[in-house]
Amino acid sequence: MKMKKTLLLMLSVIVVMSMLAACSSKNNNAGSGNTPPPADTGSGTDNNPDTNKGEDGTVGGTGNTDPKTITFSTISNYYTDGLKEAAVEYNKLHPETTVKIDVQSDNNAYITSFQAKMSAGGDNAPDIVHTNLTGDKPGANITKGWFVKLNDYVKQPNPYNEGTSIWDGVDENYHANMYSEAGDVALLPFDLVGTGFYYNKAIFEKAGITDTPATWEDLLADLQKIKDSDSKIIPLAMPFLHTADYEGWMRGAFVDWALRPLIADFLVQEGDGIATPQIVENNKKIVYEAGKPMFDVGGVVSQERIMDYAMSGKYDLEGPAEQKYWTLLKDLSKFYEPGYSTMGDSDLYKLFISGKAAVYWNGSWQVGQLVQDQQKLGDKGFEWGTFKFPNFSQPDPNFPDDPRGILAVGHQLSIVQKKDAEQVKRAEDFMQYLFSPKVAQKVYETTLAAGQFVQGPSLVKGVQLSDEINGYLEGFLVSGNMNGEITRISTGNPNNDVTAGTEFKALQLKFYQGDIDLAEFLKQKAAFVKRTNQKFIDDNKMDLDPKTNP
Repeated sequence: MKMKKTLLLMLSVIVVMSMLAACSSKNNNAGSGNTPPPADTGSGTDNNPDTNKGEDGTVGGTGNTDPKTITFSTISNYYTDGLKEAAVEYNKLHPETTVKIDVQSDNNAYITSFQAKMSAGGDNAPDIVHTNLTGDKPGANITKGWFVKLNDYVKQPNPYNEGTSIWDGVDENYHANMYSEAGDVALLPFDLVGTGFYYNKAIFEKAGITDTPATWEDLLADLQKIKDSDSKIIPLAMPFLHTADYEGWMRGAFVDWALRPLIADFLVQEGDGIATPQIVENNKKIVYEAGKPMFDVGGVVSQERIMDYAMSGKYDLEGPAEQKYWTLLKDLSKFYEPGYSTMGDSDLYKLFISGKAAVYWNGSWQVGQLVQDQQKLGDKGFEWGTFKFPNFSQPDPNFPDDPRGILAVGHQLSIVQKKDAEQVKRAEDFMQYLFSPKVAQKVYETTLAAGQFVQGPSLVKGVQLSDEINGYLEGFLVSGNMNGEITRISTGNPNNDVTAGTEFKALQLKFYQGDIDLAEFLKQKAAFVKRTNQKFIDDNKMDLDPKTNP
């Protein structure tokens, strides 16, 4: 195998899905550039009792009173007001440290800005970043000297949480998600993010629908009832564009459902060329068992094993599982908004909030915006709720167990390595402040009050959301998080090539609009999948033998 080890480490922690709107991105490999040398951060937060007393008025800090500014970079409307308020309150405790909240317009701007600043030496780069909006994997960023290893830091007493470490202060079910593909602690998980259906209760009631659909058969029947009851109402607002292909989350969930028993076979294994002791130790614990949808949390898959399986023909691209889920999606598309092939997500949100669409497929991050917009609408508003990605009414051996969806760590936060060790310590201290229950609670409340995006339920222990918000978030708590990497076995294009993505969408439309039948669609899709997967293999010089390595 000719592929360099750094490129072959294009692996995935199971919980990461590249299609997430604001908490993820394509796995573009950043260049090495002119990276700063690793800083000696010691043990992280200074445990001097004079500077880390706990919650007694003089909490935290580093003991250094020289004025400094640290920068927390985020995306527009994602916890923006909550973070700004936290920064102000932190400065009151530590006047020597100013925390600047740097707001980027979108994912692409975020990645471009970060890579440019790090390649220029990193002095002007932010100190705290979204892990999955840097253009590279966490382990690769540590190797390049761009991220701080947090192995010891996360176990240190947090003075803002009565000495409870960040490790013990977040939901232990997501500890595995804190590791990089190389086995180092690379990120801190702030919240969960999920996908599901929003619905207008008044429209459901008018159509005679008393319960939210629990099965796909019920969902299709309910959408038909809505269509029959009022021809002016759009039954389902669905983001379909290649640039915002939220329908792709459904395709991913179906493929995960069909192939879940095989996931352990796709993991990096002992003897693989890219295996490390930590990866092997974690992956050995992962065994599929029906009824345990979280079995693969923290597992690291091998892209080469996935591609080997994809090209082997063992998965029937025209078989019963493909026939079933593509027929279902075509049936679902009959209820999409007119012109769905050209409408953007913001337009679809407007359709739903204006009462013109009965159901809206999207992410948990919309909850805050919907709550505020309903308040603004006053008497013109409507009651709404959420429901989950459904099951089938009858068991199907091609889709074992219950369906999963996106239920992943949303806000993944990493600390950027700097030449100035004190700068890193200040960033570490602010992260401890942010991961205390009192502060995290306030960040949530302020964000929701501003109508901005929270990703979903908090992973910081002790944060309590209102019954109203928790009720809305219930619709996103699917049984587990799907493996987004194996989707390419069914849909191809692992390079996320825009031209290929447009081609795939055009093929979908031909099928949805009746220009070709199911058999012809699956035949053409199979050719597309094989061609684009082969391109990925060729581009990365894979020999499909995971045991070899240059």
